[in-house]
Amino acid sequence: MDKIKASGVISHRKRQKGLYSPKLSCSYEIKFTKFVIFIMQRKMGTTRRMFLTELARRKGFRVENELSDSVTHIVAENNSYLEVLDWLKGQAVGDSSRFELLDISWFTACMEAGRPVDSEMKYRLMDQCQSPLNIPESEVPSCIARKVSQYSCQRKTTLNNYNKKFTDAFEIMAENYEFKENEIFCLEFLRAASLLKYLPFAVTRMKDIQGLPCIGDQVRDVIEEIIEEGESSRVKEVLNDERYKAFKQFTSVFGVGVKTSEKWYRMGLRTVEELKADKTLKLSKMQKAGFLYYEDLVSCVSKAEADAVTLVVKNTVSTFLPDALVTITGGFRRGKKMGHDIDFLITNPGPREDDELLHKVVDLWKKQEFGRDLRRYASHERKMILDNHGLYDRRKRIFLKAGSEEEIFAHLGLDYVEPWERNA
Repeated sequence: MDKIKASGVISHRKRQKGLYSPKLSCSYEIKFTKFVIFIMQRKMGTTRRMFLTELARRKGFRVENELSDSVTHIVAENNSYLEVLDWLKGQAVGDSSRFELLDISWFTACMEAGRPVDSEMKYRLMDQCQSPLNIPESEVPSCIARKVSQYSCQRKTTLNNYNKKFTDAFEIMAENYEFKENEIFCLEFLRAASLLKYLPFAVTRMKDIQGLPCIGDQVRDVIEEIIEEGESSRVKEVLNDERYKAFKQFTSVFGVGVKTSEKWYRMGLRTVEELKADKTLKLSKMQKAGFLYYEDLVSCVSKAEADAVTLVVKNTVSTFLPDALVTITGGFRRGKKMGHDIDFLITNPGPREDDELLHKVVDLWKKQEFGRDLRRYASHERKMILDNHGLYDRRKRIFLKAGSEEEIFAHLGLDYVEPWERNA
């Protein structure tokens, strides 16, 4: 095995230098003439592909370096049927039905046996469907369903949602169960919504969801009603429910959860306006901020605004940690155009660390926001220019001496405000 690995590395190095050619590689006896294998490099890498190629040839298999008309078996690793099919389209293959599309597990089984093993269903990427050309259009969803993982981390889900009418309904149902603190049914609808967002086709009949994971009886009932009636009576009932509407409003306030919403609902409160008007409510620090900035927090943020904020954060962080990396995360990183907040990940690749970084950044912004208004006052009311260099009187055309903040306030004719009183 070590010799095989060594030869693979040497061949790879020669190929990088322009000296490698399949025609110049060692020739091996071909024992199994009916099998012509092509190993896909996609998601595998050059070195591993070369190693597997050499291994198969040593055992008497014919392995082609290029995809040609003589190839009978295509082997892929960590590629789904749809991904292989998409790759084949890019290779301008006329009729892909002539190929056996197989998982790497088939290749491994052949190497262990020292001979070709039957390409059973468990090895086939296409399952029971022999090729896309032989699959009736009506059977494509069920073919795909057999390949869908129950775990979202194993599903590539883009923003192209072909089943929005279903997923919107599921999310409403999930939210309602969350308000009722029923975690089981909440997760059932959330997982179903995640799964339907993944599907590369629109569900139009119950047969389309046959074989899919994460589809419980409740979910199935909602799907069936939407297919037959165009909408779900259960979802309509939720949207018209007084408790749901109240909780929906209450939880839109930053710092307010289900427990607090329940308490306020039992007090007879129903809207955010009623909450604001009730002076008897005991609010936490976060809830006070939530009401104070309510309109800003519930409004949407565009991608352009997120990019602008990212630039501000990067510039500020670099003031304290020049080598730090600021990466936008969350929905905008996933490609969304609108969001309700902006998430950042700040990392420092260098040896220097700063546990107080976030406090320093926020404190600097607080100082700048006070300073911005002070500069605006100096310009509009006193005809002066206040910047990092000093205080300049445009009328007298002189810089005013100031050794402290107190003196700047005095020059502007303002009462001095202590730093802890500047949290405007």
